[in-house]
Amino acid sequence: MKARLAAMWVGVLMLVVSLMLAYVWKGWHARMLAARVDALKAEQRGLLDEQDKLRAQAISLSNVERIKEVATQQLGLVDPPLTPIDVPAIAPLGSLDSLAASRATGTELWQGAKSLAPVTKVQ
Repeated sequence: MKARLAAMWVGVLMLVVSLMLAYVWKGWHARMLAARVDALKAEQRGLLDEQDKLRAQAISLSNVERIKEVATQQLGLVDPPLTPIDVPAIAPLGSLDSLAASRATGTELWQGAKSLAPVTKVQ
């Protein structure tokens, strides 16, 4: 009987100790998770700030006046000439010779390209 009573007290003591350890572990784990959440929130704030800066930079870089300035000053591009390009008449769709009339040979394209004003580089 004494051995049985001692075994019961040992079992109760082990149960109490394990419950205390679980309680302590739960508190420690909660503190670790809270610290991790704080660190992730700080990282999120930093990333959101960086995203705002990048969006502002993208908006400033996509400004039409800035693009035109870079194209003319850095790349040396010029506005295209305003002279109209002469396009030969094409037979109406559905007629038998519409496909033949719509084809252009390489020579015709080359002659049309030579008739355009030469593009000069802006200095």
